[in-house]
Amino acid sequence: MKSVKTHVIVSTVLCALTLAVTLAARGALPEQVPMQWGLTGEASSFWPRDAVVFGVPAACVAINLLVSARLASKGENRIAMFYITPVVALFATAAIVFLGTR
Repeated sequence: MKSVKTHVIVSTVLCALTLAVTLAARGALPEQVPMQWGLTGEASSFWPRDAVVFGVPAACVAINLLVSARLASKGENRIAMFYITPVVALFATAAIVFLGTR
């Protein structure tokens, strides 16, 4: 069984992959990336492109480290719990890129 430290490192690296996704899509993203949509389907909130490209991955890594620290301090035995944040981060990043380039 791998140590908790290994799972924290692997899950953080997976979260850091969101940077590769946003950097790859940087050229296709508009200057102002839509981040929130109203009930009518119109974008109602925008972020600057560089905030999305660099800020979203930084936030994903920070959230993962906080969650992992909390799980480790509680002695979590369910290893899958360490990988929920990276999976959500990758799906959310893919959705941001997809919707931002439409």
